[in-house]
Amino acid sequence: MSDNLWALARAFIITVVFMPFLIKFLKQSKEQAVIRKLGPDHQSKAGTPSMGGLLFVLAAAISAFIGGAAYHGMSGVVAMIIPVFALVAYAIIGGIDDALKLINHADDGFAFKPKLIAQTLSAVVIMLIMWLLRVPFTLYIPMIGTINLGLFYFVFLWFWLVGWSNATNLTDGLDGLLAGNSVVVYAAYTVIAMHMHNHIIVLFNFSIIGGLLGFLIFNRPKAKIFMGDTGSLALGAGLAIESILLGVPFSLIWFGLIFVIETLSVIIQTVGYHFWHKRIFPMAPIHHSFEKFGWSEWQIDLLFWIVSSILAVAGIFYMN
Repeated sequence: MSDNLWALARAFIITVVFMPFLIKFLKQSKEQAVIRKLGPDHQSKAGTPSMGGLLFVLAAAISAFIGGAAYHGMSGVVAMIIPVFALVAYAIIGGIDDALKLINHADDGFAFKPKLIAQTLSAVVIMLIMWLLRVPFTLYIPMIGTINLGLFYFVFLWFWLVGWSNATNLTDGLDGLLAGNSVVVYAAYTVIAMHMHNHIIVLFNFSIIGGLLGFLIFNRPKAKIFMGDTGSLALGAGLAIESILLGVPFSLIWFGLIFVIETLSVIIQTVGYHFWHKRIFPMAPIHHSFEKFGWSEWQIDLLFWIVSSILAVAGIFYMN
């Protein structure tokens, strides 16, 4: 347990110590978030720097590799490559997206096709690493059992990484919302990994949680910095890959139900408006609907965090 707490402490300290410098640098270089015009009135947040995910992802990666080396030596470092690569690769994609938004002073950064190609190439590399490390391409399906997908495993891996990274990206719309929910979901998988004696995932998760807790100090309402797509895409990819490595990918639908609901609200809203020219929700993603009802960001955060916590506890009890 001490190794895990050290992993959390390292990532937390790195994030807390260096975040003020990152905020100052981004403000001086005018690297500030573009506030969407189509949405709630968040113009008071104009001038808030983005790309805070850059630091907590870097802190988590450093801490995870140090923990893997200290606990398992070189074998621990090698085993840590898969989850850390997924985290960092999607952070880079998100970082490019954030940078393009800032350069172009626009709501949209990466165009859809180039972004999807980048996400696909990252999934290909991850699968190659898994193949080199002889990770079995098997998938456990409830009520059916374990099946060997062979090359079709890539289709599932790609769908899982792209789907969940975009789901967490959609959830990142309020100060502290995604960071708080991610702490809960990563904590739930930490308990599952402990039960499975998967020390690598445990160390990986403690590192991410440490970085997120440090980030929340600066991201709680009213945020001094946003995580940007750099952080939101990385967090979803990290959850997707570890649910696969733990052999329980579909459990993420339960533990990450908040992310699922956020994504479904966007899909339902888009379909409803496209076919019937009607908005099903006051605004999507659904957290903005609560803003329309007059809720504060703190109230929405607490509601979503509580729901995530209830889901996490129920899921852990069921699986253990």
